[in-house]
Amino acid sequence: MGIAKWRQASRALRCGTILALAALPAFAVAGESAPARHAVTIDDILAMRSLSEMACAPDGRQAAYVVSDADVKTDKRRSVIWLADLAGAPALQLTDGEESASAPAFSPDGKTIAFLSKRGKDKQAQIWLLDRRGGEAQKLTDVKGDIAAFRWSPDSRRLLLTLSGPAPEPPKDDPERPLPVVVDDAKFKEDGQGFITAASHTHLALFDVATRTEMRLTASDSFDVIAAEWSPDGKSVAYLANHGIDPAAPATQWLTVVEAKAGAAPRVVAKLAGALGQALIWSADGAKIAHLVGDVPKLNQYSQPRLAETVLATGQTRTVATSVGTYVQRPVDLGGGRVGAILAEDRHEVPAVFDLATGGVQRLGDPRLAVFDQCGGQDARAPRAVIASGDDAMPEVYALEGKTMRPLTAHNRALNAGIAWSPVRDFAAMASDGSEVHGILTLPAGYVPGQRYPTVLWIHGGPTAQDAHETDTMRQWIAAQGYAVLAVNYRGSSGRGDAYGAAIAADWGNKEVLDLHAAVDWAVAQGIADPARLGVGGWSYGGILTDYLIVRDSRFKAGVSGAGVGNIFAFFGVDQYIEQYVQELGPPWQNTALWTRLSEPLLHADRIKTPTLFLGGTADDNVPLIGGQQLYQALKLTGVPTRLVAYPGEHHGLVRPSFLRDRFERIADWYKRYLK
Repeated sequence: MGIAKWRQASRALRCGTILALAALPAFAVAGESAPARHAVTIDDILAMRSLSEMACAPDGRQAAYVVSDADVKTDKRRSVIWLADLAGAPALQLTDGEESASAPAFSPDGKTIAFLSKRGKDKQAQIWLLDRRGGEAQKLTDVKGDIAAFRWSPDSRRLLLTLSGPAPEPPKDDPERPLPVVVDDAKFKEDGQGFITAASHTHLALFDVATRTEMRLTASDSFDVIAAEWSPDGKSVAYLANHGIDPAAPATQWLTVVEAKAGAAPRVVAKLAGALGQALIWSADGAKIAHLVGDVPKLNQYSQPRLAETVLATGQTRTVATSVGTYVQRPVDLGGGRVGAILAEDRHEVPAVFDLATGGVQRLGDPRLAVFDQCGGQDARAPRAVIASGDDAMPEVYALEGKTMRPLTAHNRALNAGIAWSPVRDFAAMASDGSEVHGILTLPAGYVPGQRYPTVLWIHGGPTAQDAHETDTMRQWIAAQGYAVLAVNYRGSSGRGDAYGAAIAADWGNKEVLDLHAAVDWAVAQGIADPARLGVGGWSYGGILTDYLIVRDSRFKAGVSGAGVGNIFAFFGVDQYIEQYVQELGPPWQNTALWTRLSEPLLHADRIKTPTLFLGGTADDNVPLIGGQQLYQALKLTGVPTRLVAYPGEHHGLVRPSFLRDRFERIADWYKRYLK
């Protein structure tokens, strides 16, 4: 949101110091001359290919992944599947791009790659198969529901499907006539899905590859099934039943095991404190399952997921001590009781390996690159495949070999070589209550030491996320317009431990604002920021904090609030965060004073003097557009310059290329109007 969802620990920096990062060596190709470099443009940003959804072959020697780019002509994003060879052979494109493809997965026998694609008359994406020896993809499934995930059985004969029920069909005599939406759950909204009905909840089914028949394994209920995985012998399935809405429950994800046969009764093994990015990893003997674990519901949105292991016979859960205090992401099975993970640690995203038997952890990788996806095979001799980017290096696939990351792909190489990336520095500042805050400063294009510049405080969302040393197109785009850009990992961010993350629980817009003020004060004291030309902005929780800042601090001469909230009362029962409201804040009729304090931007909108641009998607159920609409209306009535921009049909994250271009242009125009 906004309020939730959406991470070599670096040495703590002294207040007032700036450390320079060594430049990442640029790719060089024999015979090529270096192109003329220019500050990043919107065309560059839209041309950048994103890489995701990595899956390794069983032997770990190849990795399939999804490459997504903007098709400007059709005004859509398209995605294709590629194959990287960890020995260094050129990457191969596996799907043609005419129809988008996602979620590649190797069969355990290594012969086939399955993937999801919506083609022809399909109403939902189906599973397709590619023979690794060559040939066209063949459609495998024709299920009626929406496939959220799938897993191959160990013998490659069956697929475990996680899917929701089919949507109700309209009357045959009038297919255009809509049906009423009937909801019974306490949580009835989800961004990208809309209303949640009984058919929306995910369940498990077994699909036989040879006979192409489907068998229901678990019943739909008032909860979702997530993170399902086969046991090593293929006889059982483990999954998590998500019970996040129960405000009295100390644990929200129930680890459950069921035999992989019709009529089997599920057995709840343990009730776990929920964690984002959950995954289940069976031990080789089938006796234990490794997974993530979070905190109690009241603090769960801010907890740093840690690694744990549960014994299936007893239900006893043990947390891996070396994972406490860091943010564990994307755990993968590396075989031999080893779990690969990505750790969010103070502006860095670090690949690591945990040994479950000893509890040992080894941090790997190049600190100049942030790793954000990975996979691994069962052969410990093979390197890990990862996707990473840096301050001046667009995303590529790398072979992770200890501290070395060997590039395997060149999807963005030529584009990256033509860009003069703005320099990036680390900084630290001291908040007024004595808390040290860390951040990243992006210097303006053409920076001259000793000269002051208009400065934009661009605030990350989450809040459980972090600004890290990775390709950040928004920070670079703003810097390319001649601004210094401050990115601050305020309290509530990931990467600095549990206490730092949970410091803002039920206290939004307080300590984060102190941290943000400290960063701005630091930039002014350093002679970088022009105190008369300060701007602020952000999306999601960054938009929320923008709203808190402009209501309290008139020194900001321009604001951009994307998907923000000025009146939390208006969001109760409207957005997707009912669990968090009830568990963390208490319902508004029980804690009216707190809800009133958190609604300060609208209730005291007459104090706002900052010209502010409000942005959002009309279909956003994460942070609905109503947040921007209300504050826009308030500023219109009080005579403060303002504008509201609504993107039709867009959810919380904008996707349509023309809308992405529009957002970059509008933000630059707004800051130019009031800061230059």
